[in-house]
Amino acid sequence: MLPLLDAQVRFVLLNHVAVRLAEAEREEVNAAGIDADQLARLRQLSAVDLNRLAGMRHLTIAVAVDGAGLKAGLRAVALVNEAKALETYFIRHGATWQMMNNLFKLRRKVTLRRRRDYGAWRPSGRIALPDHGTREQIYRVWYGLDEPDPRARYYRLHQAFPQHSLAVLEAIVREFEADR
Repeated sequence: MLPLLDAQVRFVLLNHVAVRLAEAEREEVNAAGIDADQLARLRQLSAVDLNRLAGMRHLTIAVAVDGAGLKAGLRAVALVNEAKALETYFIRHGATWQMMNNLFKLRRKVTLRRRRDYGAWRPSGRIALPDHGTREQIYRVWYGLDEPDPRARYYRLHQAFPQHSLAVLEAIVREFEADR
Protein backbone atom coordinates (compact mmCIF):
# COMPACT_ATOMS: atom_id res chain seq x y z
CA MET A 1 0.00 0.00 0.00
CA LEU A 2 1.06 3.53 -0.74
CA PRO A 3 0.82 5.84 2.29
CA LEU A 4 -0.75 9.24 1.66
CA LEU A 5 1.09 12.10 3.33
CA ASP A 6 -0.51 15.24 1.87
CA ALA A 7 -2.97 16.67 4.44
CA GLN A 8 -5.36 18.01 1.80
CA VAL A 9 -5.56 14.66 0.02
CA ARG A 10 -6.07 12.92 3.35
CA PHE A 11 -8.84 15.41 4.28
CA VAL A 12 -10.69 14.85 1.01
CA LEU A 13 -10.28 11.11 1.32
CA LEU A 14 -11.52 11.01 4.92
CA ASN A 15 -14.55 13.07 3.93
CA HIS A 16 -15.20 10.77 0.98
CA VAL A 17 -14.92 7.68 3.18
CA ALA A 18 -17.34 9.13 5.75
CA VAL A 19 -19.93 9.90 3.07
CA ARG A 20 -19.38 6.75 1.01
CA LEU A 21 -19.42 4.27 3.87
CA ALA A 22 -22.50 5.83 5.48
CA GLU A 23 -24.60 4.04 2.87
CA ALA A 24 -22.47 0.90 2.71
CA GLU A 25 -23.24 -2.54 4.07
CA ARG A 26 -21.64 -3.54 7.37
CA GLU A 27 -19.26 -6.00 5.64
CA GLU A 28 -18.00 -3.27 3.31
CA VAL A 29 -17.38 -0.93 6.26
CA ASN A 30 -15.47 -3.66 8.10
CA ALA A 31 -13.49 -4.52 4.95
CA ALA A 32 -12.34 -0.88 4.84
CA GLY A 33 -10.81 -1.34 8.31
CA ILE A 34 -13.37 0.83 10.10
CA ASP A 35 -15.93 -0.34 12.64
CA ALA A 36 -19.45 1.10 12.88
CA ASP A 37 -18.64 3.21 15.98
CA GLN A 38 -15.63 4.81 14.30
CA LEU A 39 -17.68 5.57 11.21
CA ALA A 40 -20.41 7.21 13.29
CA ARG A 41 -17.83 9.38 15.09
CA LEU A 42 -16.11 10.22 11.81
CA ARG A 43 -19.40 11.40 10.32
CA GLN A 44 -20.03 13.67 13.33
CA LEU A 45 -16.77 15.56 12.94
CA SER A 46 -16.87 19.15 11.77
CA ALA A 47 -14.74 20.21 8.81
CA VAL A 48 -12.20 21.74 11.19
CA ASP A 49 -11.94 18.51 13.22
CA LEU A 50 -11.77 16.42 10.05
CA ASN A 51 -8.90 18.63 8.90
CA ARG A 52 -7.13 18.12 12.25
CA LEU A 53 -7.59 14.36 11.94
CA ALA A 54 -6.19 14.42 8.39
CA GLY A 55 -3.09 16.21 9.67
CA MET A 56 -2.29 13.56 12.30
CA ARG A 57 0.62 11.44 11.09
CA HIS A 58 -0.03 8.51 13.44
CA LEU A 59 -3.22 7.84 11.45
CA THR A 60 -2.11 5.79 8.46
CA ILE A 61 -4.15 6.39 5.34
CA ALA A 62 -2.95 4.46 2.32
CA VAL A 63 -4.09 3.59 -1.17
CA ALA A 64 -4.12 0.18 -2.78
CA VAL A 65 -4.33 -0.04 -6.57
CA ASP A 66 -5.81 -2.95 -8.49
CA GLY A 67 -2.91 -3.87 -10.78
CA ALA A 68 -5.04 -5.66 -13.38
CA GLY A 69 -7.52 -2.80 -13.48
CA LEU A 70 -4.73 -0.26 -13.79
CA LYS A 71 -3.18 -2.25 -16.63
CA ALA A 72 -6.51 -2.37 -18.48
CA GLY A 73 -7.09 1.34 -17.88
CA LEU A 74 -3.63 2.29 -19.13
CA ARG A 75 -4.18 0.20 -22.25
CA ALA A 76 -7.55 1.87 -22.88
CA VAL A 77 -6.00 5.33 -22.50
CA ALA A 78 -3.21 4.38 -24.93
CA LEU A 79 -5.75 3.14 -27.50
CA VAL A 80 -7.80 6.34 -27.22
CA ASN A 81 -4.66 8.48 -27.59
CA GLU A 82 -3.55 6.45 -30.59
CA ALA A 83 -6.96 6.84 -32.25
CA LYS A 84 -6.95 10.60 -31.57
CA ALA A 85 -3.44 10.95 -33.02
CA LEU A 86 -4.48 9.03 -36.13
CA GLU A 87 -7.61 11.17 -36.45
CA THR A 88 -5.48 14.33 -36.27
CA TYR A 89 -3.05 12.89 -38.82
CA PHE A 90 -5.88 12.22 -41.26
CA ILE A 91 -7.33 15.71 -40.88
CA ARG A 92 -3.93 17.38 -41.30
CA HIS A 93 -3.15 15.34 -44.40
CA GLY A 94 -6.24 16.17 -46.38
CA ALA A 95 -8.81 13.47 -45.64
CA THR A 96 -12.28 14.30 -46.91
CA TRP A 97 -15.10 14.71 -44.44
CA GLN A 98 -16.67 11.56 -45.94
CA MET A 99 -13.49 9.61 -45.20
CA MET A 100 -13.45 10.98 -41.66
CA ASN A 101 -17.06 9.96 -41.23
CA ASN A 102 -16.43 6.44 -42.56
CA LEU A 103 -13.25 5.80 -40.59
CA PHE A 104 -13.74 7.84 -37.41
CA LYS A 105 -17.51 8.48 -37.27
CA LEU A 106 -16.91 12.25 -37.31
CA ARG A 107 -19.71 14.39 -38.64
CA ARG A 108 -19.05 16.88 -41.41
CA LYS A 109 -19.22 19.94 -39.15
CA VAL A 110 -16.83 18.42 -36.62
CA THR A 111 -14.35 17.54 -39.35
CA LEU A 112 -14.54 21.03 -40.84
CA ARG A 113 -14.09 22.64 -37.40
CA ARG A 114 -11.08 20.48 -36.58
CA ARG A 115 -9.60 21.15 -39.99
CA ARG A 116 -9.94 24.88 -39.29
CA ASP A 117 -8.48 24.47 -35.76
CA TYR A 118 -5.43 22.64 -37.14
CA GLY A 119 -4.99 25.03 -40.06
CA ALA A 120 -5.43 22.12 -42.45
CA TRP A 121 -6.99 23.98 -45.34
CA ARG A 122 -8.31 21.92 -48.28
CA PRO A 123 -9.25 23.40 -51.62
CA SER A 124 -12.88 22.95 -52.53
CA GLY A 125 -13.98 21.28 -55.72
CA ARG A 126 -12.70 18.29 -57.57
CA ILE A 127 -9.20 17.06 -56.72
CA ALA A 128 -6.53 16.59 -59.37
CA LEU A 129 -5.32 13.01 -59.68
CA PRO A 130 -1.80 12.05 -60.74
CA ASP A 131 -1.03 10.35 -64.07
CA HIS A 132 -2.33 6.85 -64.72
CA GLY A 133 1.04 5.15 -64.09
CA THR A 134 1.29 6.74 -60.63
CA ARG A 135 -2.29 5.76 -59.87
CA GLU A 136 -1.53 2.14 -60.78
CA GLN A 137 1.54 2.20 -58.55
CA ILE A 138 -0.52 3.61 -55.66
CA TYR A 139 -3.17 0.94 -56.10
CA ARG A 140 -0.56 -1.85 -56.26
CA VAL A 141 0.79 -0.70 -52.90
CA TRP A 142 -2.77 -0.48 -51.51
CA TYR A 143 -3.59 -3.96 -52.79
CA GLY A 144 -0.35 -5.33 -51.30
CA LEU A 145 -1.03 -4.01 -47.81
CA ASP A 146 -2.03 -6.87 -45.52
CA GLU A 147 -3.53 -4.57 -42.88
CA PRO A 148 -7.22 -5.38 -42.20
CA ASP A 149 -7.94 -2.04 -40.48
CA PRO A 150 -8.76 0.60 -43.14
CA ARG A 151 -7.41 3.42 -40.94
CA ALA A 152 -4.02 1.75 -40.64
CA ARG A 153 -4.11 0.78 -44.29
CA TYR A 154 -4.68 4.37 -45.46
CA TYR A 155 -2.04 5.58 -43.01
CA ARG A 156 0.54 3.17 -44.43
CA LEU A 157 -0.45 4.08 -47.97
CA HIS A 158 0.04 7.76 -47.18
CA GLN A 159 3.42 6.97 -45.64
CA ALA A 160 4.40 5.40 -48.97
CA PHE A 161 3.08 8.40 -50.96
CA PRO A 162 3.33 11.45 -48.66
CA GLN A 163 3.33 13.86 -51.59
CA HIS A 164 -0.36 13.06 -52.19
CA SER A 165 -3.20 13.98 -49.84
CA LEU A 166 -5.36 11.30 -48.31
CA ALA A 167 -8.24 12.62 -50.44
CA VAL A 168 -6.23 11.84 -53.60
CA LEU A 169 -5.28 8.39 -52.32
CA GLU A 170 -8.86 7.63 -51.39
CA ALA A 171 -10.09 8.69 -54.84
CA ILE A 172 -7.52 6.44 -56.53
CA VAL A 173 -8.42 3.47 -54.36
CA ARG A 174 -12.11 3.99 -55.07
CA GLU A 175 -11.45 4.30 -58.79
CA PHE A 176 -9.61 0.99 -58.93
CA GLU A 177 -11.99 -0.77 -56.53
CA ALA A 178 -14.92 0.24 -58.77
CA ASP A 179 -13.17 -1.35 -61.77
CA ARG A 180 -12.59 -4.67 -59.98
